Amino acid sequence: MQKLTQFILAITFLFFAIGVEAASPTAPSPAMLEQFKKLSPAEQQRLARQYGYQLPAANTGTNTTEQPQEVERLQQRDRMLEQQPLRKEESKEAERFGLKLFDAEISTFAPVGNQPVPDGYVLGAGDQLLLQLFGKQSDSYTLDVARDGNIMLPDIGPLNVAGLRFNKASELIVERIRSANIGLNAAVSMGQLRTINIFVAGEAKYPGVYAVSALTTVTQALFVAGGVSDIGSLREIEVKRAGETVARFDLYELLLRGDSRNDINLKHGDVLFVAPVKALAEVRGEVKRPAIYEVKPTDTLSSLLAMAGGAKANGYINAAVLERYNDQRLRDFRNVDLTTSTDNAIAVKAGDVLRVAASSERVENQLVLAGAVSRPGFYAWRDGYKVTDIIRSLWSDLLLSADLHYAIIVRQVNSAGDIEVIQFNLAEALDNPAGLHNILLNPRDNIVVFHHADQVYQREKLNQHIRDTILEKIELPPEQRWLMGDLASAAFVVMQEPKTEEMPAQQQDQEPLLFMTEQEQQELLQKTLADILERLYTENDALQLTVHLNRQELLYPIMQKLKQQARANDNLKIVTVGGDVKVPGDYPLAVNSRVTDLVAAAGGLNDSAYFNRAELSRTSDTNTQLNGVTINHKAIDLAAVYAGNAEDVALQSRDRLNIFATPEWKTNREVTLAGEVRFPGTYKVRQGERLSDVIQRAGGLTENAFAFGAIFTREQIQKKEAEQMEKLLEQLKSDVATRALSTERAQATPQDSLLLLRELGKIEPVGRLVINLEQIVAQNPLFDMVVEDKDTLHVPRYNRAITIVGEVQYAGSHRFDGALAVSDYLTLAGGFRKRADDERVYIVRADGSVALPGSGGWFSRNKADLLPGDTIVVPLDTEYKDNLTLWGQITQIFYQSAIALAALNSF
Repeated sequence: MQKLTQFILAITFLFFAIGVEAASPTAPSPAMLEQFKKLSPAEQQRLARQYGYQLPAANTGTNTTEQPQEVERLQQRDRMLEQQPLRKEESKEAERFGLKLFDAEISTFAPVGNQPVPDGYVLGAGDQLLLQLFGKQSDSYTLDVARDGNIMLPDIGPLNVAGLRFNKASELIVERIRSANIGLNAAVSMGQLRTINIFVAGEAKYPGVYAVSALTTVTQALFVAGGVSDIGSLREIEVKRAGETVARFDLYELLLRGDSRNDINLKHGDVLFVAPVKALAEVRGEVKRPAIYEVKPTDTLSSLLAMAGGAKANGYINAAVLERYNDQRLRDFRNVDLTTSTDNAIAVKAGDVLRVAASSERVENQLVLAGAVSRPGFYAWRDGYKVTDIIRSLWSDLLLSADLHYAIIVRQVNSAGDIEVIQFNLAEALDNPAGLHNILLNPRDNIVVFHHADQVYQREKLNQHIRDTILEKIELPPEQRWLMGDLASAAFVVMQEPKTEEMPAQQQDQEPLLFMTEQEQQELLQKTLADILERLYTENDALQLTVHLNRQELLYPIMQKLKQQARANDNLKIVTVGGDVKVPGDYPLAVNSRVTDLVAAAGGLNDSAYFNRAELSRTSDTNTQLNGVTINHKAIDLAAVYAGNAEDVALQSRDRLNIFATPEWKTNREVTLAGEVRFPGTYKVRQGERLSDVIQRAGGLTENAFAFGAIFTREQIQKKEAEQMEKLLEQLKSDVATRALSTERAQATPQDSLLLLRELGKIEPVGRLVINLEQIVAQNPLFDMVVEDKDTLHVPRYNRAITIVGEVQYAGSHRFDGALAVSDYLTLAGGFRKRADDERVYIVRADGSVALPGSGGWFSRNKADLLPGDTIVVPLDTEYKDNLTLWGQITQIFYQSAIALAALNSF
């Protein structure tokens, strides 16, 4: 390698001596070394002999034919390291067009020594021809063109071919061999080409002297020199020969139009001169190839846009912006319309920046179909289109849950973007395409179809979309209970509540959340849903979710827009309906909307709605004496309105319609009769029907019915008993806690008391109402009563037993004997136990009433006081325990509940 370097230095000195300017007489450039190493061993040896220098044996070759060379990098590694910072992905600044052509690390450009030789190639000293003889003799020869231009033909002699084109020389050689040797033919091909010396000067990347193939063109020479520098021109490249300019090459012609006519072959001693760039202009925005371009004085905005590949499909060239320096050398702006010939002809100057903005995302002639439809999305508008041109079929274009009586068209009414709402009946439009409900559509109309009442369709898909969106923003364990359930409904309820303070804005581009409070979770959920609703009718991904939204959610963006556009001269176009409708709430005030239209918007009336009267409240002219407004109320007879016998009142801004419910309305009132009635079962009853009427419908009582022991239960009483039981349990727990802190020693521990309280809490309230069934059956109005839903009447068989419970020796039941008194039945039960409270014995009647002791004491009572089915209760003596009234209350409750439940279970 040292000898090779010495040889290159010698060659450099020779070039310098003959007047060819070298990069340095003492140090060969890397490009020179690279070019010399690309030469074949034979060419290296020939070049060394030409300058009287003998290369080492290791650097010479013995083969006369050139070995194929692999495609090599045209730039050294150190060059690539220098150019890497200019790569697009590492630089945020605009790139200059064409420079990156020379920045590739690997090039597919093959060395010129291997390329085919054209027929017009002019032979000269140093070229090599390959001669193949065939016929009566077969031989191969390598013919070198000597300095005098001759080649030595075997057995013939010298032949001058210098200055001839390759095809002419080939014909001349073949003809000479054929004429000199009968039966012998020949074929001529090009061997090793001669090497020429060129000089690359000016603003090349690596200027200097290069030894290249004789077939080297201008572009190939540029590649050898590493391209142009940062300030070099790609459009002003000259080839100078003997002091004269023989060609001017514009690389843009090749890069932009593929025109290589001026890419001429270089000759020995040619100078390739790269001029400095004179004027640069930049193209930004929505063009196919935004970059910095080199421009000439003849270039216009039209040609500059063409250099950038033209505008993209969404490029708005009608209002492009030209930025340039004015006469005061200050930046100035100018709006240009590149669709006109006048603006296209504007000459481009140095430093110009042409910016092409993107067109609006809004589509001019489009329609939006959303809601309970089979295919929500964007549709084309045509002149004369009506609703049925978009929704053609009830079965193929709508979901089964679609509300056919309420649909709206949201229409833009002015350039400010204000909207109005047009309400129509979809069923009428489909049934009668020529009717008024088949509305003529305008461009940019939004057609919204709602689900019936407050229904939704495949709600889980919406919730899954919200869940996936949220999980992209957080890094938490997979199990997220707060992301379960109907997320959309939960978030929408909170969004509709009045805001007391501004919700803190979530950061858009932040790291995934690792820890979230409950409030942050709710805010993230609300923000996700709000983002979907904000884009609901403008972006396709959100539009596809409209099929899963309910009525109020679909209306939310429309209501927000109506609130925003409300001004002093344009009242708020929102009305409200409340009361007995399917979906009460706020609704947009549609054009020419009336009371019946508002009822349809709310999903219709409930079955319990009172048709004969509704109330319309209207806010009218300002009145400074009444807080600024006057509110008037008007009664509406809905039955007459729907029948066409009354005016269907037109609605105004902020009207409120209140639909009343039918008083005491209930469509399914049921009463159950069990036991000793002729036809027991469940009976439907009308409002105001009495118990005696129901018993009469059931065929009355049987002969074995024990009317006095009938048990009548009511759900409302049962609920009240449960509430009282809860209050009693809380009071008793407080008593136990107080007793536990008392200094008085108790025989019962707090643990025992709490155990009793837990058992007491397990008792189910019966809800029994004491009645006199005998008088009710007799239809005595003083005892009869109106039945309610879920009332139950149990009529037992005739009971001739007396039951003794409580603190007796042997509790049980005994046959009723009218001759026996209370004391007699207590004696039959074995008498009192030691803990019995013999002074507080009482009787629970079969009808549920309690007989209290008279002034003469229990045992002075007449024996007639006892009746069949009575229960004698002997309570516990609370003073025997510890003076805590808890025991007396608990035992009394146990006894009362046990007696009632035993009576019910006896049926």
